[in-house]
Amino acid sequence: MNISPRILVGLLIGVLASAIWGGHAAVARLALNGQGFHVLDLLFCRYVPASLLLAPLVWRERAAMRALGWRRIFVLFLFAGAGNLILFATALKYAPATHGSTIAPMVMPVAGALLAWWLLRERPTPGRAAALGGMLTGVLIIAWDGLGMHPGAWRGDLMLVGAGSTWAVFTILLRRWQVPAIPATAAVTLVSVPFVLPPFLLYRVEAFFALPTSLVIWMLVAQGVLLGCVSMLLFARSVEMLGATRASTLSVVVPVMGLITSALVLGETIGPVKALGASLSVGAMLVAVLFTGRRQA
Repeated sequence: MNISPRILVGLLIGVLASAIWGGHAAVARLALNGQGFHVLDLLFCRYVPASLLLAPLVWRERAAMRALGWRRIFVLFLFAGAGNLILFATALKYAPATHGSTIAPMVMPVAGALLAWWLLRERPTPGRAAALGGMLTGVLIIAWDGLGMHPGAWRGDLMLVGAGSTWAVFTILLRRWQVPAIPATAAVTLVSVPFVLPPFLLYRVEAFFALPTSLVIWMLVAQGVLLGCVSMLLFARSVEMLGATRASTLSVVVPVMGLITSALVLGETIGPVKALGASLSVGAMLVAVLFTGRRQA
């Protein structure tokens, strides 16, 4: 079977984008629990550098943003902006990174399917409903495993469910309003800055820049450049080269990479129960994307 160079390149950059997303939980938990960073620091590192890098993209797509309107942009910000990252990052103070890299990504498509059924009248086929049920079962297994190994992790798990669910609302609104995802996400990044910068300057700026310079630079690059900008643009290019359906299958890389980086960077134990839950969720996600669909209600 001949595979075109375009497909190979699209797969490569799509996997790279998903790998960056997958490593996010391990990097954030290490920063918060082992390197002296605060949630406000992560917000600053994520949104300020990314907004500078993405501002030209928003300007280029200003006609689409103007048509969308500031009210809708603000609604998108409420679900996908700084509040979403606050939920995710705060969750990692209680739950292990293995939960962060699996629960939130797996909750998102399940919540998205339910919202699409309600708002877009897209009823899942029986096969897709079964696949989504498998994903949800895997999430519950992972959370159950955490109750014994990580006391108090349930608080973080609930926040991760919230983070995945709010991002699902964001994706459904993009489809409902027919908004290009990349410029809309870039606009949400810019809108987040006025809400992030004042509290950071008031409460954290001195402590943040008192941290080792190498750590500060690394976090600015990891959060603002790689996660906030590069991964998004790589995924957008992957969608262009592979098509949306094929590119979306690469999302299975996120939990896999998350488990690997959590084990390597943080020394977190995966264990047979957590591995079972992750395998069930990843397999169900792959089935949902490749072999099932949705139909109008």
